[in-house]
Amino acid sequence: MRTRENELQNISVVIDLIFINLIFALCALLLFKNAFIVREHFYLSLLISNFSWILAFVLIRKRVIFRKKGFRVRFKRIFNRSLMFLVLMTFNTVLFISIVGYLWGYILVSSIIFIVGKLGVNFLFFVTVKYFHLKNKRVKRTLLVGNNRTMNKVEKIIKSNPILNYMFIGYISDNNDVISELTLGARNELQKVILENRIQVVFVAIQNADALKSCYTLNNDLLDTCNRLGVRLFYVPEENNVDKDEYDVEYLNKVTIINPQLIPMDSIENQIKKRIFDVVFSTIIITFVLSWLYPIIALLIKLSSKGPVLFVQQRTGVNKVTFDCYKFRSMAVNVDADKKQASNNDPRITKIGKFIRKSNIDELPQFFNVLKGDMSVVGPRPHMLARTEEYTKLIDDYLVRHYVKPGITGWAQVEGFRGETEQLWKMEKRVELDKEYINNWSLDWDIAIIWRTIFKMKAFRNAK
Repeated sequence: MRTRENELQNISVVIDLIFINLIFALCALLLFKNAFIVREHFYLSLLISNFSWILAFVLIRKRVIFRKKGFRVRFKRIFNRSLMFLVLMTFNTVLFISIVGYLWGYILVSSIIFIVGKLGVNFLFFVTVKYFHLKNKRVKRTLLVGNNRTMNKVEKIIKSNPILNYMFIGYISDNNDVISELTLGARNELQKVILENRIQVVFVAIQNADALKSCYTLNNDLLDTCNRLGVRLFYVPEENNVDKDEYDVEYLNKVTIINPQLIPMDSIENQIKKRIFDVVFSTIIITFVLSWLYPIIALLIKLSSKGPVLFVQQRTGVNKVTFDCYKFRSMAVNVDADKKQASNNDPRITKIGKFIRKSNIDELPQFFNVLKGDMSVVGPRPHMLARTEEYTKLIDDYLVRHYVKPGITGWAQVEGFRGETEQLWKMEKRVELDKEYINNWSLDWDIAIIWRTIFKMKAFRNAK
């Protein structure tokens, strides 16, 4: 989850500053290109605008990001900050009137365009996100355990903030909770409710910090159950007396959220870094490798056997959401493709298929999956749906692999645990290495794994 307010505020400020500099630059080029006597005056106007917006942000800060109501409250806050920005721009410009007096028109027009543009962009963004929210297959189906005032507030926040990417499904009654039409079952029916409603995130109400210690030290059954089912768990104490140094504490409109199982990819900052890397790296591969290699491989596949160039198979992705995974087809078309795992000397593999599988060329179309956002360059390898169902029953923490996006390559693969898993211990080791990667992710580690995938032969042993 990682709803760190300071982190989000910093990202918001950076985006605003990029937008304001873009607006002022375009206005200078298109509307006032003959207005500047010296170039330094343009830079001075940029300095004034950036300083004014930062100061306006400090004076009218987003003390609460995730509101219990819709866009109206957000619009009012943005409008007030924009008015403050206009006042500060006027004041700061007056200070430099003797230097940039002839730029009054430019600064006023640019500021108004920025304000109108920001209000319009925010409104369109909110409306668009809200419209596509419930249609998005990646939205996380959310269950609340405990139907009290605090959890009712969580429900309202989830419904009013589609950017959080949660979909409220219902409640689990706890102790003396009020039973309503939104109640899906009792506490002892948690597993049943999760499976029947395809739940991906669970918020559990607890009374205070003492109850939280009990959850951590005496009773890990709930966390174990959620990990076994591939469901993220968060605690919501009714009292805000939690030690921030002892627990991973976040806030949703002053509601305290405790993450008992923090992973690096819960951080929004890390998500952005990884996504930027994925998009840049995939674009380079598609532009400079697949642009000429794709036609050659496609021709060879067509000449070797009948059927499509790409093999498209549904696989399990982040939060257990299925997606279409692309590969160059390396087998003759067969009815067992979605059931039977490939093995050494598999008669279904074509002549060209042996080469592209051994060289990992068959995986290259998955860079299109990365651009779509279904996969990452590095992460746990996605498995066919039949294998996910099978190993979920055999390995307790198997579904933990799906807390992050699957990857084209991964830590388990470069350590040699890839390909056919005819013995259970091999899959157990793969899961263990995947969990190690998830719990200790860093961008440097991703780059190291890519390097080993390309240049270390250990990553290529065994047929897939």
